[in-house]
Amino acid sequence: MYLTGINVSPYVNFVKCLLKRKKMIIVENILKTLAKERNVYRLSGKEAGQLTKECLQLALVDLMAEKSFEKITVTELVLKSGVSRQSFYRNYETKEDILKDLHQGMENAVVEIADDVSVDDSYSWFERFFSYIRKNGEYFGLLIKAREKQQSNFSFLPSLKEIFRLDDKEEQYRMCAYEGGLNAICKEWIAEGMTESVEDMAHLCDSIFGNIHKRLMHKRVKEAMA
Repeated sequence: MYLTGINVSPYVNFVKCLLKRKKMIIVENILKTLAKERNVYRLSGKEAGQLTKECLQLALVDLMAEKSFEKITVTELVLKSGVSRQSFYRNYETKEDILKDLHQGMENAVVEIADDVSVDDSYSWFERFFSYIRKNGEYFGLLIKAREKQQSNFSFLPSLKEIFRLDDKEEQYRMCAYEGGLNAICKEWIAEGMTESVEDMAHLCDSIFGNIHKRLMHKRVKEAMA
């Protein structure tokens, strides 16, 4: 039975299967959407659209664990996800658009970490940041590989230049060093199997980037209050 393009029974079974394998944070988003309504058939159009997108995102991640991104086809995505081809093209033009949504979701999660930590407690921010990465290390590894195949830069952080408007040139360079340095450290940590503890990584990055992180967070709060 289909609901706005979602083959409900295979979809639910697919989610349960991935959950048993502890697959990715996207599972949590899908289960929250399902739990919101006991009867999946009562989902609103907006909720059904979001469910369709999350279903396709999860299918893409699962397929990327089996083969390289460039070899994945739309046919495989719709079969894996239980979403009709029509619904795929209603929500996405290409599989690359799904990849962009996955990356955006990750960046949004990083922003939420900043909202939950005191602006002066940079260590706690780095600790939560690396905990988040460790929890989703397999997912990030796949995402990094896919973006690099596209010759597209992968960043664990939202573009800081788009968030902060720094007039001081020296501060701009510090911000670039922070963004580039933290991304490089995260990629290396994942590539090496995340052998160092979350606490060790948080201490390391706090010692390197703690001051610039605090300045940026204070500026973010000040701009939000303006």
